[in-house]
Formats: sequence, C-alpha cells, structure tokens
Amino acid sequence: MRKSLSLLALLVIDCFAVFSQSVQVKEERRSGFMELAGMVRPEDPKDISSLRFKEADLNAAGIEKDARLIKLKFDQARGIIRLQDMELIEDDAPAAGLPQGYKYYDKGPVEWVEDLKKGIVIKKILVVDNPAVASARLVFKGMEVQGNREPLHLSLNGEKLIRQASVIAYPHARQYIDMAGLDRWYYIDLPHEKLRKGNNEILMWTESDSTSWRVLIAHINEFKRGSLTRTSPNRSMKSLNNGGSWSDSRLGAMNLIDGEYSIRLSLDRFLPSGEYLSPLMDLVNEDDPLKRNSGKIAATFWPDFDVPAQTSLKSYVRFGSSPFIGDESWTKWQPLEKGHEYSLSDKRYIQWKAELSTTDPLATPVIRGLRIKIRWEDLSTNANAGIEARVINNGKIIEPSYPFSYENLNHLDLAKYRTDHKLDQIVKGARNEFEVMMRLLNWSYRVPLTSEGYSWNWNDVTVTPVIAEGSGMPQLNGPVFKGRRMVGMCLYPNQALIGALLSMGYQARHINIHSEGESGHEVTEVWSNQLNKWIYMDSTRDYYYYDPKTGVPFNLLEIHNLLAEQMPRVETWQRPFAPEIGEELVARLKVGQRQGNNPFPIQSGGGNHLLEIMGHFRIIPRNDFLSNPLPVPVRTGFTMWGWDGFLNWYDNVFPKRDEYQRYTNRASDFYQPLNQAKVYLTETQKAGTLKVEVDNFTPGGFDSFLVASNDGEWISRKENLWNWELQSGLNSIKVRTKNSRGILGPVSELQVMYNP
Repeated sequence: MRKSLSLLALLVIDCFAVFSQSVQVKEERRSGFMELAGMVRPEDPKDISSLRFKEADLNAAGIEKDARLIKLKFDQARGIIRLQDMELIEDDAPAAGLPQGYKYYDKGPVEWVEDLKKGIVIKKILVVDNPAVASARLVFKGMEVQGNREPLHLSLNGEKLIRQASVIAYPHARQYIDMAGLDRWYYIDLPHEKLRKGNNEILMWTESDSTSWRVLIAHINEFKRGSLTRTSPNRSMKSLNNGGSWSDSRLGAMNLIDGEYSIRLSLDRFLPSGEYLSPLMDLVNEDDPLKRNSGKIAATFWPDFDVPAQTSLKSYVRFGSSPFIGDESWTKWQPLEKGHEYSLSDKRYIQWKAELSTTDPLATPVIRGLRIKIRWEDLSTNANAGIEARVINNGKIIEPSYPFSYENLNHLDLAKYRTDHKLDQIVKGARNEFEVMMRLLNWSYRVPLTSEGYSWNWNDVTVTPVIAEGSGMPQLNGPVFKGRRMVGMCLYPNQALIGALLSMGYQARHINIHSEGESGHEVTEVWSNQLNKWIYMDSTRDYYYYDPKTGVPFNLLEIHNLLAEQMPRVETWQRPFAPEIGEELVARLKVGQRQGNNPFPIQSGGGNHLLEIMGHFRIIPRNDFLSNPLPVPVRTGFTMWGWDGFLNWYDNVFPKRDEYQRYTNRASDFYQPLNQAKVYLTETQKAGTLKVEVDNFTPGGFDSFLVASNDGEWISRKENLWNWELQSGLNSIKVRTKNSRGILGPVSELQVMYNP
C-alpha cells in the first residue's frame, strides 16, 4: 500500500523553516493586497500627498491561482507548494498499445502478448538512479484468463513475491474478474528496501500447466510512432527453460517479436526538480483594468520558503511597464533578493518564478507564500475627476502548467476535409455557433468510417459521402451509417467530429475516460465562444450532457465533479465503486442528456451508464496532428491507456494512477480559455484619454480585433493598442478576437464612468 510522503517530508521541512523572523505572519494569511494608500509615517517627508503604500501577504493559495506549477503540487491542506511526490520508472510507454498489423488478443494467443505458464519466465530490468523511496509498487499491463485461480510469481532482485488470483485475493476488484478478456493495469506492493541503485531485476512466472496470466508487450516498431526521441533499450527478456537461457528479441506467445514488457515501477518520492511561474501581476492597481499613471515605484519582497538540507530553491523576478510579458519594456530575469528594495520607475508589472530541486528524494523545498511591500507616486492625470472602471466581462489569459499545442486552422488538410465532406452545406442556415456544432455532431454520428486506427489525420478516418445539393440539414446519400453508432470503436466517430470542428475554425480535442471497475470511452471537448467555456460532446450517440437548471452544457470536469460529490468512498482498484453502486449513484446526478437527431434513445443506449466511467480522464495535450503527425499514442482505445504523453486528472476521490507520470488536479491546466481578449485601460498624459492595450490568446491563427465603443458599430483593428477619448458620463468598450477562419471569440466588455 502506498505510504504518503507528506508526513515524513513535512517533519523534515518544518525543521528547516527559513522565513524571516522580522515578518509578522498572521494566523490567517491573506491571498490579496492590503491597501495602505496615504498612510503617513514619522520618517516620511511632510509633503507626501501623492505617495502611496501597499502591502501584499500572499499565501500559497494566493500565488497558486493562474500560475504554472511544473512538476509541482499545491498541497491545499498544508498551505504549501512543493515537488510532486510520485516518480514512474518505465521504458515501454511510447509503444504501449496494439501494434500495427497485429490482431487483438480476445481470440486466444497472439504474437504481442506473453502467455505465462510453467517453464516460461520473463525478465524486466528497470534502472533506478537512487533507491531511496517511501514506498514502491510494481505496475504491469496484463490480464488473467477467464476463471483463473493460479497465482502470479514474481521476484525483485531475488526477493520472491506472490500475487494471488484476483478472484481469491481481491473479489471486489471486478474489473479483473468480469472483464477477464480485456487487459488492465495491475499493482503489487514491493519491499522497497530491496531496490538498488542502477539495474533492478524483475522476474515473473507461473506454475500452471496452461496459460493463467498474460503480460502485454510494447512492440519495438511502435517506438518511432509514440516518441520522437525514445527507443527500446532491450531490457526485456524471456526464458523458455525456467531461466536457463534468455532471449531479448524472441518475445510473445509465438516467440516472434522484439520489444519491451509493459512492466513499470511507481515510486513514492519527490521528483528531482520543478518550477513555479507566476501569472502577470500589477503592483499598483492589481486586477483593476484601469491603470493609473504612477512613478517612482519601489517594491520589496520577502519570499517565504523552506529549504531543507540537500534541496535547493532559487527565485527570480522581472519587471515591465506594459502588460505584454517579454516586450522591450521588460527587464531580464534577475535573482529575487529577500528584503531588497527594487527601484522600478514606471515598471508596475512583475512576474516571478522559483526553481525547486532536491538530491534527496525524501525531502522537498517548499513555497509557503510571498510578502510584498510597494511604494509609488500617484501621477494620475484624472486625479481631479471621478473616473472608475467596471468589468462586465474581461478575457482570461492563462498559460497551463503543461502547454497544449493547437492546430493551425489554415492547414490544407483541414480545408480538404471541409471541402470533401461539404461541411459548409451541412451547417448552412444554422442560426448561431452552437447550432453549427450540433449539426457537425449529428453529421459525425452518421458519416461512414474507415476504422483507420493508426492515423490521426482526420481525412483518413471517414469515407466521403455524397450529399444531395440543397439538402440543408444533412441528408446523406450513399454509404451512410444506419445503426446505433456505438457498435464499434468509439474513437473514430469522435475523430471525425474533431476534424469537422477544426475544419470549421473551432478548436476541439480528444479526451478519454474510464473508472476502475469499468472499461473506457473516447469523447470530444470543444471550445465554445458562445458559452465562453469548453463543452463535452460525444458523436457515438449524438449527445451531450447539460445542467438541467440552466441548460448550459457541461464539460467533462464538471460532470466528474458531480460524480465525485456523490462518492461515498475513495475510488481504489481493490474496490471500485461502479460494480457495486454505480447505477444507484449516477441516478442521483442532476445531469440532463441531450437527445440528438437520431432514432436511438440515449438512456436506453448507455447514456446513464457512461456517467459511471467519468472517474478518471486524460487528454493528449495537443490536436496539431496534421502539422506534426508524430508522436501519437499507439492505437488508443484497444488496450488500457499506457502512453507517456497523456496529461491525467486526479483528485481526492479519484487519486492519481501509478501507470502515469504527468498528472494535475488544477482546472486551469485542463481548461485553458481560448480566443480571449484581455483589456487594459491605461491613463495617458491627457486627462480623459485612455490607452487601450489588448492582450489575446487566439490559438490556430489570430486575424484581428473587433472593437465597439459606446454602443457604436464594430470596427476591425489589427493593432493591440490605441487611444480612447472618454465622453462625460458612462462610456463602454467591447473587444473580441477574430481568428483566421472568421470565428469570433467571447466579448470582453468594460464600462468607464468619467466625470471631469
């Protein structure tokens, strides 16, 4: 059983607190700024009417919001940011999956699956740089034959172990028993004190006369598909004579293939390094979009770090006078010196970062917070006028910890997809963006598929049908899919949907879901500008889920959270919730299901059942498969997912999974806002005139801004800054982005009251 690192590590951490004793830390630290403007201090000059002071005491929660936490974790319970505490040791992940040219394994022995029976021993060598761990598990991708009661024998560096048959040792783990024809991930606690520096030898065998256990193999030919840099290290071997002799190239049930057994080590210890990167911060006006003229800005920082022995934490800061990080007004990164006063002139914007590292896997440096004192001179050109800005909506520009690579929306293969399938005719007459998406959803439900499982080029997925001219809502002539879509592999109709959405200018992505006691499912999420959020769609049943109170479609995380709220216990592989209480639990979820334009009711076709599968989910953090065909997962959906490129979600109810390295529990890492216009209103030297500065995030191709002032007409602008003359009274400005396909982003709207 996994041992938590938190208690062990934090006992060490608490002994090495280095926070300055001169700083008074309140019992409840704030995550915002404390306004001290106009405070007179005895040591100050008498004429300080324009001087302003401010303090910020930012706790871990305050600095975590919208920041990038790369290989770090925000521990909310303890109020700290630290290194992530699980490391995966593997050499098979790039090629894990059903290899091209090989059949599935549900009909008996196949080449790329190892059948274990008496006389056969398999060996795996995994390299560990430092054996210090709190606990460890062996993780392997395999299966038991139907009705198996034979144990699996193992050894770690000579220490023998036994994993009993699931029906005997883990009768509640129905995923291993009821779905014996499908592979699963298996987890076995290890005597972690037996780990060695360098090579660690793992043996697996059975004493049964016929096959009782099977282990999957990552085919050597698939590494070039799953990774641009990684190859098979040839550390998997097989013996046909109880270990008398070994081969590293004649693996599998037919002794024909080369590759790596999907056998891994999951170690509970801190990662060697990680990085914190703050969002843009305005020292003077914080989140107020109205930026008043300021000068003689000075700031002093007191970082609150814990740095135990054998760990390191280096912090840096940079400053700028514009909100566009990295332009010519910004300084280079420089060390953040504790207690040092930085004289910044007019550089009101800052960004800071921290680099955490450790050479002791059981110790981590910690970020607890940051205290800032700011002094500046108020040089507002509108000081004698009543001027105030109000935000109706302002775009959010958030960079996730693990960036997503978005497709170029002008890619020629997208244009081909749109033209070949006459998608403009499919959406003709749609009244708004959401209706366009609904038409594409229904189209992808019905379009015939090629079942091309090895291509992520959308043009390879579908058969091009003939569409009758003037048919409006698609009446497809020719080879149309006529049955319930969910009779085959769910990935393909959702690939068809993603391709259609991208070709029309909407960013969409692939996502897969599963719960421990269930199989899995492949679905789609698309960014809706109309709703200003990501939403869930599934073309296997032509449906989506929505909030019955508001009618607003859900994204996957929102549905997952509803499921997590109803969970009576933490999901574990030993006792998954779905086989026991899944149907009862999801019946309580307040989730509406949109019935699409097809003759098959969603509820009778598994609409409720799919809610049971939303415990765990992951994304491929890119959709630019046309611009960059590789790397991709190997035939995803045919075996339990094991590729190393996924970004995985976890939380307190559905904990992180041992077969993956990259995971997050921060919504900002999964749900980056798109097509955003972030508006800043900065005073000029002329009263009543503001400089409008607009940052944007428009992935796939930015074209221009559309701007409307005081309810006037929309005007196109290419530039991202211009002057705005205020009128007396209420002023308003609206800004939105337009991408290279003519798709408009959400509207940012601000109002300014001006009384000269």
